[in-house]
Amino acid sequence: MVSPTPLSRPVDRRRDREDEEEYRARMRMNFVAAIVILGLLTFGIWLADEMVAAQKVQGCYASGFHSCSLI
Repeated sequence: MVSPTPLSRPVDRRRDREDEEEYRARMRMNFVAAIVILGLLTFGIWLADEMVAAQKVQGCYASGFHSCSLI
């Protein structure tokens, strides 16, 4: 018969609290990083759209038209 093994060390509540605080800090930083990445992605999409619109207007003017506007 196998005898039950005792716990290797007693529960340290202070260490558990520090681990929980570290976990929360990591989660906050992950959230901030996600917001920054989302902002950069949104800015990049907006910038690409503006560049395409400007290219269309320049192409219209290059074709010789004088009333080029985006709809």
